[in-house]
Amino acid sequence: MLAVIHARKNRCLDGGLARAVAVWQANDETHTRLFVRDDATDASYFAAALDAFSFLLDLSATRAEPILLHLTDNTLRKEIDHVLDAFPSITIVGVARGAVADLSRVGLDALDADAGARTTAREELERLRIAALPELTVATDASKSRRRGVGVACVSEEGNRHQRMVPNVKTVLTGELLAIELAIDRFTDRRLHILTDSQAALQHLGVLQSGWPVPRDGEAAVVADRIRHSLVGRHVRFSWVRGHSGHLLNETADRLAVAVRRAHEAQIPTEIRRAIAERIVEPVLAAA
Repeated sequence: MLAVIHARKNRCLDGGLARAVAVWQANDETHTRLFVRDDATDASYFAAALDAFSFLLDLSATRAEPILLHLTDNTLRKEIDHVLDAFPSITIVGVARGAVADLSRVGLDALDADAGARTTAREELERLRIAALPELTVATDASKSRRRGVGVACVSEEGNRHQRMVPNVKTVLTGELLAIELAIDRFTDRRLHILTDSQAALQHLGVLQSGWPVPRDGEAAVVADRIRHSLVGRHVRFSWVRGHSGHLLNETADRLAVAVRRAHEAQIPTEIRRAIAERIVEPVLAAA
């Protein structure tokens, strides 16, 4: 009976997993069995492979049939070679050729399919978790002086804030879109309701329809395309608010954008910038 053991460590699967698959041929049929350990350490990696090895030993005893076994991991193969006298029903095959190579490919496909299923399940659980949370309202704004570059900011109704100074930006419209992009990038674990006082930004995103054509701005169009791409699979809606009308979140986002731009232009130290931003957000925290 031909058999192969293939093992993998995956730190990105379910917090980290070590997996091994045993593949064998019996009665002209190919079979697989997966063995999983709950972390991605070397010890778990070899333990999963040894679980597969132990299973094949039991299978050999049950069927009263010797096994020609290929181990894809060289270290494990050498270790088992040292104690092979204790397992007379096992013969190690050193090179994967012909039918053994075919079994090895089946094992790889089984590991890939398992990884895909686990990733899909994890993504679905995350989608359900986010869907169960209340929608988060986030205001965005941008500030630009006569110089190139723009300060962008976003702030949530819970008082969480993010600011950036983006050099070499030519128009405030691009800045408004960059502020929206900042919110989408930073608040990834919630359904979002984004507020902006820029009708032009919403027109570029195709959210706001108007009776006049959207102005052609190549710089802004590039950012708008990135935003549309980032919205795939996300739950984000947009609303326009009138600027400088006393709306708490909008006014706070505006002040944060102005602050980061002025701090950059005046080369204010980071500690002072942080203190200014914390002071600006205090009314939002109090309201929350």
